[in-house]
Formats: sequence, structure tokens, C-alpha cells
Amino acid sequence: MISALGKRLSRWSERYVPDPFVLVLLLTVLTAGAAFFWGAEFQEAAAPDRLSLLGASWFSEFYDVGLMRFALQMVIVLVTGHALAMSAPVRRGIRALTRLVVTPGAAVVVVALVACLASLVQWGLGAIAGAFMAREMGRAFAAEGRPVHYPLLGAAGYGGFLIWHGGLSGTAPLTVAQSDHFLIETLGQIPVSETLLSELNLVVTGSLLIIIPLLFWRLTPKDPAQMRGFPLEESDDDDGGLDVPEPDETAHPVVRFLEGSRFLSLFVGLAMVGVIINYFAQHGVDGWNLDSINLLFLTLGILAHPTPRSYVVAIADGVRGAAGIVLQFPFYFGILGMLRESGLIEQLSQFFMEISTAATYPLFVFLSAGIVNFFVPSGGGQWAVQGPVMMEAIEDLGVAPHRAIMALSYGDAWTNMLQPFWALPLLGIMGLKARDIIGYTGFVFLVTGPWIMFLLFLL
Repeated sequence: MISALGKRLSRWSERYVPDPFVLVLLLTVLTAGAAFFWGAEFQEAAAPDRLSLLGASWFSEFYDVGLMRFALQMVIVLVTGHALAMSAPVRRGIRALTRLVVTPGAAVVVVALVACLASLVQWGLGAIAGAFMAREMGRAFAAEGRPVHYPLLGAAGYGGFLIWHGGLSGTAPLTVAQSDHFLIETLGQIPVSETLLSELNLVVTGSLLIIIPLLFWRLTPKDPAQMRGFPLEESDDDDGGLDVPEPDETAHPVVRFLEGSRFLSLFVGLAMVGVIINYFAQHGVDGWNLDSINLLFLTLGILAHPTPRSYVVAIADGVRGAAGIVLQFPFYFGILGMLRESGLIEQLSQFFMEISTAATYPLFVFLSAGIVNFFVPSGGGQWAVQGPVMMEAIEDLGVAPHRAIMALSYGDAWTNMLQPFWALPLLGIMGLKARDIIGYTGFVFLVTGPWIMFLLFLL
């Protein structure tokens, strides 16, 4: 029954889900209309003035310096994760796993587990490792003439984005762990021991780590005729590795030596390891934040690649996967500007706060974060606009700050299963379209939402 439902949802998404860039344009138009007609901050102005305010609020955030810094951090997370996943040791590990899998259902479970575990370590690594595992699994099954449903593998490879915000790169928990975050005066510094390492997060994330692979396993079609396999003709002789160009023969021998020197990568990489060890020796687990994580994966990537030239090629390859972020993030920032300046986000958060109690408030934070994430798929962006309103509720209702922060984190990750923005790198690597996977991830969305809300209420 579950696989049949998944098939129906998949067919629906193949017909009706638009390209992610078309989606952000539609969301821009929808947000502009909602802000114009219902935004509390715009209602006192005449219609022509409202249009002016609307345009100004959109452009004020479109290339906001602070948000663009965050976007660059996200690009670095993605690109360094991609470069690490493209290294020979990681690719050998992926291929070793594919050889152990026999059935289509097991293949989907393994891909989902790899994507989830990698996402808990670092969301950029999860996006890339899940994609490569799914692609290599599909390639291995096709090469041996075994049936497997390639779009479902892609959906499983994206499944890690349902739990990434409870992992070591969770934006909101890492943001409030910094000593200079924008709510430091009212909220104080909240270490990750109270958020990411809390009992709540360990139970929620641990249970989802079991549920997500099981759901994708149940979605596996039983009839091989209903499975769409890996397109072998696409790259029969491609081993999934990097095509590293030969050194430029016109360059000076010293230049060629340095570009192809394993010693130089090792020396710099080990020096960076020393910096990281010293940093965490001083800050401990509370030192986890976007900058330290980016440094860590930059270091691991440099050490995992044999030469500086190889790492440069891997980074360049990863930049292509970041094209969607570069193109679409400014539009989502513009949406954020309209939501913020018109007062719509505050109105939404205020509405949920007014109908909440201390016990139910985390549930409504979860729902509101899920709604906002669909319009602004950025955990950091959501915290920037919802954080101040949450602080008011925390004080009035007596809610523990870490519960509200984690509720926001789960809601942000939850609607990723409907919002294909962060699937762009995976879709590019696997040669799929958003409509190929959203039907399956949409089913996971429907099942996991009530479960997370139950745990938020219980714990």
C-alpha cells in the first residue's frame, strides 16, 4: 500500500512540480501579493506608497551584506563537502558499500542511511555524499542487470536534509552558541550541549535516523517493471572520478612540481590540523560553528586529495553544484525582506504565540518554521527573523530557550522534503529533476511531521 501511494505521489509530482527557479519566482510573486494586501506594516500607506515600500523591502535584502556573507558560508560548506566527497578515499568507500548491497530495497536503505549520517556531520557533505552514493548504487545495479528505482535512490539521497539541522552543522544551534550572535543580550550564549546534545535532540534525531530509511524502503516498488533504472548510455565508461588535467608543459618545472606536490598539500593540511586542534582545545564542543566546520572540511579535503591541482579541480567541480544557490539565494533574500518589512513573519509568529501555552508553543514554532522555510529555505535566515519574536514568547510563556530553538530547527528541516532548493546539487549529479523525487520525499514529509510534533510535546 505504501509503495502504491508513493507511486501515485511520484506521478503527481512529475506532472505538477515546477523547476526550482520557477518555484522561487512564483514564491516571490505570492509573497509580494500577501505583503501588499495583508502586511500590517504596509496597511497604513496608500497603494502607490505600498508598491514603493514593497520594492524597497525586496531590494534591501536582495544583496544584503550580512545575508550575502551567510550565502558565501553556505557555498563554502557545499563546495568543500563536494570536494571531500570527490576524493579517492571517500569514493572508494562508496563503491565498497555498493558491492555489499543485493536488493533494491536494501540499496535505498543504504543510500538513505549514508545521506542521513553524512548530513548529521555536515549538511554539505550529506548533500554530496548522498548524491554520489545514490548515483553509484544506481550505476552498480545497472551494470549487473539488476533492477533498482533510480528516482527513489535520488529521493533517499536527499533524505538527510530532513535531519541535518539536528546535526553538527545546524545553523540556529551553532548561531546561538557564538558569543556575538545578534540576540546575545536577551538570550545569552547557549552552548550546543543544551541544543544539539540535549536529550530532546538525541531522541528526535535518533528516531528519524531509523524512520527515514524504513520509509524509503517501504516506498520501493515491488514490480521491477515499475522501476526506472540508471541511464547507462549516459556515461558507460565514467568511473565517477575527477578528470585532473596534466601539468602545463610550458610552465616552469618548479611550478609544475608545486602544483603536483603531495608534500605541499600535506604540509599545509597538517598545519591546518594543528590550528583546528588548538581551536577546539580552547573552545571544546561549543566551538562548533559554520566557520570552524568550513575550516575542518577544507582541511580534510586538502589532505584527502593527492595534489593541490586535484583539489582545485574538485572545488571547481563543486562550484557547478552551487550555481542554484548563487542564482536563487538573492531571490529568497528578497522574499525574506518582504516578509520581514511587511510584518508578515511577525504576524504569523505572533498568531501562533497567542494561541500557545508553554507545552504547545514548540509545536507551533515547528509549524511556523516549516511554513517560513518553504518561502525562505535558510535556517540562518529564519532564525534572524523569527528569533526576536520567539524570545518574547519564551519570556511570556516560560518556554525553555533550547526547546524553541530546536523546534525551529526541526521545522526548517521538515519542509525541505517539499522545497527542492537544497536538492539542486543532487539533481545535477544524478541527472534527475525535482519532480522525479518530490513525490517520494513528500510522503516522508507527511509521516515524519506528526512524529516530530509528538516528541516535541512529550519531551
